[in-house]
Amino acid sequence: MDSNKDYAMETLERLINASKEAINQLIEEIEKPLIEEDDSKRRQAIKAKKECFIDCQDMLMGIKNLEERIKEGEALVEDKKDFKGSFAEKYAKKN
Repeated sequence: MDSNKDYAMETLERLINASKEAINQLIEEIEKPLIEEDDSKRRQAIKAKKECFIDCQDMLMGIKNLEERIKEGEALVEDKKDFKGSFAEKYAKKN
């Protein structure tokens, strides 16, 4: 199971690093000046910048969450539990 946990940790680190790079690229897009002169195209460009901003926020929150989980040492790969059954299975006659 240690190899699964190691793989999970390495994959999370890669995901965090890739997300940070994606955020940098989105920020570069947001920083670009609006050069559209047509009003409808300008509105579309503003809307696209807003979507980039929201995407950056979502990714930042995801990164923060993952980094906190890694620091706290929570079990990132949960062991699968056998099916224990619900109320009916607990009280059913067993053969």
